[in-house]
Amino acid sequence: MSVHTHDITVPGPPTLQEVSDGIWAYVQPDGTWWINNTGFAVGPQGVIIIDSCSTERRTRAFATAIGSVTPAPVRTLVNTHHHGDHTWGNGLFRTATIVAHERAREEMLTFGPPRDLPFWDNPDWGSLPFDPPFLTYTDRIVLHLGDLRAEVFHVGTPAHTTNDSLVWFPQRSTLFCGDLVFNGGTPFLLMGSVVGAIDGQQHVMPPLEAPTTVLGHGPVFSGCARSMRRWTT
Repeated sequence: MSVHTHDITVPGPPTLQEVSDGIWAYVQPDGTWWINNTGFAVGPQGVIIIDSCSTERRTRAFATAIGSVTPAPVRTLVNTHHHGDHTWGNGLFRTATIVAHERAREEMLTFGPPRDLPFWDNPDWGSLPFDPPFLTYTDRIVLHLGDLRAEVFHVGTPAHTTNDSLVWFPQRSTLFCGDLVFNGGTPFLLMGSVVGAIDGQQHVMPPLEAPTTVLGHGPVFSGCARSMRRWTT
């Protein structure tokens, strides 16, 4: 929920939600422009995080939230796609190997670092080193947190963007879907494909049957992906 003060909309405080044992969603209300969700999983060798945030302040707040759960280092950062609200905070996680689809790196390099942009209300970006993905993949890659698997794979077609990745924890039936789905907002598909986004919701996500889905914007969704398909289309 947003708080309105003298006609200025102030986002509500972020919430940290343990969606499965050792897997956390970091939800930033109200999920509008430049206000995204992230998450992380804690393993015996360190932390895997899914996406960073758009500004220095928001990314440092996310890092503080991780530190409230574990002192373990952040070993890996997965970017679900190239958009700045999910990537511009990458450089503040200096111990992390940044992983994404190869097109995410290409698109991030093309778009460039944080700066004031036309058409949007620009927040205070702060000081953010520009840090594109270091390790890229073409189809899928598996990350390991001890015995827990995190399967990272490309949607397979342009959807929200050309480079959307899903992060799937099969042993916990927990899915981080990036911006393939929005909860409470209209998906932004200018850099992707309406047909591809619908295909991803109908044919890529449902077979996973995830009862818990962390979306890129909006509250965590509880219910299988088949129900989500009916809800979003």
